[in-house]
Amino acid sequence: MRKRNKTISIRCTDDEYSCVHRKAEQHGLKLNEFVLKAALGKKIFVAEGLAEVVKQQKAVGNNLNQLVRLAHESRVRVVDLKPVLEQYTSATALLANALREVK
Repeated sequence: MRKRNKTISIRCTDDEYSCVHRKAEQHGLKLNEFVLKAALGKKIFVAEGLAEVVKQQKAVGNNLNQLVRLAHESRVRVVDLKPVLEQYTSATALLANALREVK
């Protein structure tokens, strides 16, 4: 059974209709998600720049996985984690900047 099983219908002008759809799209939400969040007083925000953070975090994760694999294969015994730490620090700084913009 569907969790949300009630329907709400409203009437609006063409301009209002366009505006609500545009705002939902700007926030990257489906129309029903946007309307429910707005109606229930939930804060709606868009955090720009997270794609770059995700990309860098994936790179750090890949590097760590490669190092662990090499260590398990006994192909590496001493690892210089400085480059990985620098990537992690950079990604964390980008995330902190994105969060500051949200607040």
